[in-house]
Amino acid sequence: MSRLRYGQFLTIFSGILLIAFHHGNAQDNRRPTVGAPGFIEQINLPGTELAAKPLTDDRTPIVVRIVKTFPHGDSFRYDIAFQGLEPGKYNLADYLIRKDGSSVDDLPEIEIEILSLLPPGQIEPNELESGLLPRLGGYKNLMIVMVIFWVLVLIGLVFLGRKRKQKPVPVATETTLADLLKPRLELALKNKLDRQQFAELERMLFAFWRRQLKLESVSAEQAIAKIKTDAKAGPLMKQLERWIHSPQHDQQVSLAELLKPYESMSSELLDPTETNVMTE
Repeated sequence: MSRLRYGQFLTIFSGILLIAFHHGNAQDNRRPTVGAPGFIEQINLPGTELAAKPLTDDRTPIVVRIVKTFPHGDSFRYDIAFQGLEPGKYNLADYLIRKDGSSVDDLPEIEIEILSLLPPGQIEPNELESGLLPRLGGYKNLMIVMVIFWVLVLIGLVFLGRKRKQKPVPVATETTLADLLKPRLELALKNKLDRQQFAELERMLFAFWRRQLKLESVSAEQAIAKIKTDAKAGPLMKQLERWIHSPQHDQQVSLAELLKPYESMSSELLDPTETNVMTE
């Protein structure tokens, strides 16, 4: 802090400190250290009432406040507080004036001394001893080291995060028509479906393909004929008809070939009643 700013600081706050010092039952202290409050109690000074000289120069070495004034016959008694900014001996009367503007030459010398905080003969503070930070190169180099350290930690966390194996998220597979038809056709191939079940399966497929091929406007006989000739619908419909009317089933039928057209079709294409036929 510069001399100017330090003087302004003390000018503003010294009054508060000195008043607090007085109210704390302070006794005479004419030899305080630099920056510490000094105090003179009940000093009798002749002449008209005195006041502290206004500060016109921030370089003044002494800051003075008259804390209390007491009439005493033709003179006054004073409680005076002061604060020194530089060590040395001073005459406190040099920092007082008359409120009426008259001369202060009749004032006796009020000797005070501001003691130094430094050892005798030393005018500057001791040099700081070398410690850990200076050996490392000071704050700047220390901050550089810390930044590098945290960058390395961040890089390590990023690479470790990449190497962690993430658990595969199970993908929900959509149920196809082939999935629904396969169990029922396996039973048919083993001759374990009765004629009613065959009939329900045939009716369900007929209704499905009639809707898919947009044959609702034609008669049932015409629709059946077109479905049996369709490349996708025909093979399974013809096979179901053979199974219904043949007491002995051909065990060499390839279910994979029959179900191939249905593997790309979602089960959601069925009506709820048609789905029930497959799941009963």
